[in-house]
This record gives sequence, structure tokens and C-alpha cells, in this order.
Amino acid sequence: MQILIDLSILRHPYCGLGQVALNYGRWYAAHGHEAVGDGHSITLLVPRSFVGQFGQHVHYLTARRIYRLMPWLMPTFDLWHSMHQMSPYRPLCGRTRRILTVHDVNFMYEKTLAKQEKYRARLQRDCDCADVLCFISEFAKADTLRRVDAKNKPTHVIYNGVEHLVQGQQKQPPAVSTSRPFFLSIGEVKPKKNIHTLLPLMDLLPDYQLVVAGNAGSSYAQQLRQQLLHHPNVLMLGTVTDDERRWLYAHCAGLLFPSLSEGFGLPVIEAMQWGKPVFCSNRTSLPEVGGPYAHYFDSFEPEHMAAVVRCGMASFDPQRAQQEQAYAATFGYERHMQQYWELYCCM
Repeated sequence: MQILIDLSILRHPYCGLGQVALNYGRWYAAHGHEAVGDGHSITLLVPRSFVGQFGQHVHYLTARRIYRLMPWLMPTFDLWHSMHQMSPYRPLCGRTRRILTVHDVNFMYEKTLAKQEKYRARLQRDCDCADVLCFISEFAKADTLRRVDAKNKPTHVIYNGVEHLVQGQQKQPPAVSTSRPFFLSIGEVKPKKNIHTLLPLMDLLPDYQLVVAGNAGSSYAQQLRQQLLHHPNVLMLGTVTDDERRWLYAHCAGLLFPSLSEGFGLPVIEAMQWGKPVFCSNRTSLPEVGGPYAHYFDSFEPEHMAAVVRCGMASFDPQRAQQEQAYAATFGYERHMQQYWELYCCM
């Protein structure tokens, strides 16, 4: 069977979806020979700069603009896996079996009414052309199916795989001081991440610093930078390397993740891999993913948030850290990819 995996989002390797795609590529680099041994041919749709980076046991198709405009020029495949719903690349309906993985419908919370309908209609068209719909959490499934009609197609929940970060090199970001303990907030600095609620919180936790890591090119990030003049114990790093990300998780006191809208929430599981206390909002997918091991903000009033953090830090011990790590291990890529391979072989 000839299978195409759409990893074109690697053009943005430092966003959440880009990291997922990068880990897909790394998995095929390590296991592509097994897939070929089973009689499958694997092709990865990637930006030109990633051609050849994931080993010689897979084929590569360069993500070219002409394939977006004229998809009939693209080679044909038996099965096409769109690993997220916003890819501009798609097979012609009816010629190829298609699995569509939907991560979220965050556009319903972030866009204007006109754009909401535009994005929703696009997602509906993609669902119409898919044979199987997959979702990264039960919340993402329920939230999506309130917006689009699955038309009785098979649906599956396959939780995101989470890269095993504990192994690998670490590098301390030059701007980060270890003179006092710090909390970490990581992810693209956008309004939905709700990072501004952490600034008054840190005023109530003067013994700690807050390090904010992630793409900070938005106007929201610029507004936060202006506010940092009044919050000297908050540092905004911007994008960090993988080695720096490992160091931040390894050395932080805990994760602060007050996000308003997540289809999954990778940092929650990443922090738990290191046995770190996690403090996050009780919105969208986060209670499902964090389970009984995260501590939840029921509101974003600074006094409430500070109480949750103080209580969680006081009750955290090595036993709970070990429980977190065992729980985080259940979200590994081996399980994730095995579930997809079982699905591929059934189509």
C-alpha cells in the first residue's frame, strides 16, 4: 500500500503542530524500515529543506505551491493521512482513501464571525472528503462535531504522541538566572494562552521568577513586553531551541499554563515527564489531558491562582512526581503510531 503522510506544517517547526510533524518524521527515521518490511511504501510530504532528513527508508514529496493550486498533478496514493486539519494540501476526493486528524476548532474562539464561518466551511469540506476522522482528545472530538457534520463516518480518538524529552542534551538559555526558582510558561505567545493573567499572579509570588518561552512575534506579545517593566520577576525569552527547552523543564519549579483553548496541551505532559507540578486552567481539553495529576485554576483572579500554586507546591512530593512520570509515559509516540498503523492497515 502506498501511503502519504502530510508533514507540510514543518514549514513552522517551532509551533505545536510543527513539533508534532517533526516527531512523526523522527519516528519514521527510526522505524521506516519496519513499515517497508510490511510491504508498505511511505511518502512524506515535506518542505524542500526537510527532504532526506528522515532516513532512506521513506520517500519524499516536496510541498510545492503548484500542488495546492492543481492537486491533480500530484502523484496518486492508496492512503493519505492529513495529520492536521489546516493543511493546504489534499488528495482529489474519490481517488485516494483519506484519514483527517482534527486537532481543534480554535478558530471558533479566535476569529471574527465572518472568518469563523469561512474556516468552518473549509473544515466541513475537508471532512466531506475524508473517509475516517480522527481527533486528538475527546474534547476536540465533541467540540468539532458541534460545528461540522461527520455524516456517519468512522471517528476515532487517538491522543497526541508526546516527545520523550528527558533524554537529550540541555543548554541553559543565557538570559535565565538560577539565583531564585522559576516557573515556566511555554508555547506561542498568543491571546488564547492567557499569559497576561500570570503577571499579577507573580506579584503574589515574589520568591519566584516566571520564564515565558515561545514564539513572541504577535501584537499580544508586544503588549506583554511593555507590561514587563512593572513585573521585574517575569522574563520573556521568545523561541527556544530543543536543548534549551529541555533545560527549562529540567530546572523549573513547575509549569504555569492558564490557556483558554487547547485541543490537547502538549506542555502539560512534557512537564509531567520531568516530574514537575503542573498548574493549568480547567478549560477545554486540559482537565482530560492533565487528569488527576494537574492542579487547576477555576478562575483567573490572582489570589485564587496564587492559592492553587501555593497548595500544589506544598503538597508535591517525590511519590507524586513518580506518578506523574508514569502517567506521562502513556502518551508516548510508540503507542500513538501503533494506533495509526492499525488504522492504516484496516483501510
